[in-house]
Amino acid sequence: MNALRGIATILLPFAAFFAPPALAAIDPLTSLVSKAVSTTLDMRTKAEVATDAEIAAGASKALLDDKKAEWEGVSLLVFAQHAVIAGFVKDEATKKRVQEVVVRDKRIHSLKNELRVAADTSFVGATVVEEKINATLTVTKGISSVNMRWKSVAGHVVLMGVAQSAAESALAQSKIRALDGVKSLKSHLRIVAKK
Repeated sequence: MNALRGIATILLPFAAFFAPPALAAIDPLTSLVSKAVSTTLDMRTKAEVATDAEIAAGASKALLDDKKAEWEGVSLLVFAQHAVIAGFVKDEATKKRVQEVVVRDKRIHSLKNELRVAADTSFVGATVVEEKINATLTVTKGISSVNMRWKSVAGHVVLMGVAQSAAESALAQSKIRALDGVKSLKSHLRIVAKK
């Protein structure tokens, strides 16, 4: 037991970096172990993870470089080269322009545009709701949250990624819908059995 406490003391400074924020506040050691275990559950290969990161970074750069696109409030959720644009923009023209910029990356297999148009785009994304989703999905048995991505804007949640079964997809969606602050949920989870 003392050895475990010693390891926890050594790992504690790294907990905030590796662990989901909501879980790190509860138990940093458990969060580190959870993160290590969930990483092994990721259905993608290292090359696929790298490609997804490149797609997200490329989209961010393209939006920053585009003089007509207004990227503030926009997030690109990417998993296994499938992407969902989430967040908020000020008008339909901007929503369309963001999609035009992102779709240029030919590595993207499918793209869904779930941007919300809001006259007042000064509100901040619901990070509290996102942290609740993270904490809930991470600790729920039967859900591999490492294979899922989500974004909340004013309580309107977009969920994407992969579930290993229809039951896992349904469970994840029901857990999210039950959370305080969630007004709606749009799911783009694909069912892909683990290889």
